[in-house]
Amino acid sequence: MNDIAKYSKLAVCIMLFALFIAFPCNAHSKDKILIGTAIALSGPFSGGAGMTQVPNFDMWVEEVNARGGIKVKEYGKRLPIEYIKYDTKSDIGTAVKLVQKLILEDKVDFLLPPWGTGTCLAVAPIFNKYKYPLIGPTVTSEKLREKAHAFPYLFIMLQMPRAQGAAIVELFKELGIKRVALIHTAAAYGIEHTNVIKPALGVAGINVDILKSFPIGTPDLTPLLKKIKAARVDALLGFTYPPDTFLITQQAKIVGLNPKVFYLSVGVAFPSYKGKFGAAMVEGVMGPGVWNPNVPHPGAREYFARHVKRWKKEPDRWASAFAYAGLQTLEQAIETAGTLDREKIRDVLATGTFPTVVGPVKFDGMFNVQSPGEVGQWQNGEFEVVAAKEKRTAKPIVPKPPWP
Repeated sequence: MNDIAKYSKLAVCIMLFALFIAFPCNAHSKDKILIGTAIALSGPFSGGAGMTQVPNFDMWVEEVNARGGIKVKEYGKRLPIEYIKYDTKSDIGTAVKLVQKLILEDKVDFLLPPWGTGTCLAVAPIFNKYKYPLIGPTVTSEKLREKAHAFPYLFIMLQMPRAQGAAIVELFKELGIKRVALIHTAAAYGIEHTNVIKPALGVAGINVDILKSFPIGTPDLTPLLKKIKAARVDALLGFTYPPDTFLITQQAKIVGLNPKVFYLSVGVAFPSYKGKFGAAMVEGVMGPGVWNPNVPHPGAREYFARHVKRWKKEPDRWASAFAYAGLQTLEQAIETAGTLDREKIRDVLATGTFPTVVGPVKFDGMFNVQSPGEVGQWQNGEFEVVAAKEKRTAKPIVPKPPWP
């Protein structure tokens, strides 16, 4: 009897050991996914971040947790998200330090991106060093093409300057634009777009009569706008950040600058832009993007409605949807990989196709090839797609109506 008991205990030990080998997750149990971000909650970048990324990050976390979390096969269950958010104060150096803190001290599982091209470029080497996927919804940089091989963890959602520039040039050719005033903020976004589009305009036979940069947050641009008005150009083309976009619109009306085409950049697609100036005043103003709830992609209308319900404001018609689509992409990549192993998730991101509110996201190298449109225009209270031509939701209004 003692021998039977002895062998029975041995059998139980062997069985328990076999179970431990087969299901080691018990030794590495996990009850949440820790996600962090360092983003501008104050300072000059906070307007853009507060419109395009922060609300979408918060809403996505809430929605995922309401579903019980992200399904991770490795753990055999859904894992809710714990979310850490730090304020960069719109300072790139601070952003770098906070990203390192999130990785080394907080030991987050994943990082969400900061706002803006310059900040994302500054933190990209850190994301890459520690193998954290960076899905950037507010990054546009041609320089990255030369360094794509060095940043395998960087994925960019927005159209690049070459795609944006090509659509603008083709639209200008179609509209008979011959003379342009080209102005830009002296930041990475404005510089890169200008460097791409200026020679493309020349090749198309469109003359750049005025070329001028200015520091972000410049308080008064009326002297420049008066100079542009006196030049009688066909189009104002501005690669601007939100403070500049709002200022130029206001001061252009004051000085009576109203060319056939009036194009500014980041901020034009914000509902707060239409809200501040009114639908009549922004009628005919063009800007980059573009996305609206009428694009033919599953979930677009529903996302728009959820955003309005949650925040009592509309998402902007450009980067908001791309920010949310980037989160959808990350969630799908985690579930497809079935693990929180960031290297495996990176491989899924690099090779997969992900249905989102902006369409089927797929990365060619680090660049998303999907875009609902490149140029938008405010028409009757909606930011319609006017370029590329084959993506149009409305014909462009030219000349731009007079300021009311």
